[in-house]
Amino acid sequence: MAEKHLTKKELKEDPFFEEVAHVLTFFQKNQRTILILAIVLAILISGFFIGRSLVRQNERAASGYFGIAMDAYKKQDFLNAEDQFLLLAESYKNTQWGKRAYYYLALIARTNSGSQAEGLDYMESFVAFKLKDPMMMMSAHQYIGSIYESQNDFLSAAGHYFEALKFALAKTDKVDLGIRAANAYRNGADTAGVQAVVTYLEGLDLNEGEKNRLALFK
Repeated sequence: MAEKHLTKKELKEDPFFEEVAHVLTFFQKNQRTILILAIVLAILISGFFIGRSLVRQNERAASGYFGIAMDAYKKQDFLNAEDQFLLLAESYKNTQWGKRAYYYLALIARTNSGSQAEGLDYMESFVAFKLKDPMMMMSAHQYIGSIYESQNDFLSAAGHYFEALKFALAKTDKVDLGIRAANAYRNGADTAGVQAVVTYLEGLDLNEGEKNRLALFK
């Protein structure tokens, strides 16, 4: 039996072929727009991969400078360490190493000049980055809190001690920082702040000695 071929009328009436025809017509009418969109998409994809490559390159370069800076810092060659950390803070601020440089610049400022204002500025810049490094964040907030407390700004000090205890991993550190926070709140006449610290610490598995220390604020 001879194979039956569909007529042009039957092809036009077939839903599948109608849909194909619509798609082809759409592409013919909008080929310029589609071409532009394809070019834009290609540029965006290329930009993404180029940007990611640059980020990795910057991280590697910053890591090298950070190693040099830390080597000088450990040798107490603070002038050289400061130069390296400043380079990181200025040129690699968006890398994790550049952000960490602010922490060490604060410590160097305290060691070299004893300048509370400069150290405080560097350390507040560091905590603003909110790095996922609990130990450094705990230390930074404790540093800031101690400066504010020395200036009799007890409420600012208490707030930073409270933040520090939240980053602390060891229970003993949490309790010590909590006591400092509660004491600073009390010196600042903020009873609500004292109670907030007490409530937080009571949620920990305290031993008798720690409970006795906390009882002083109830």
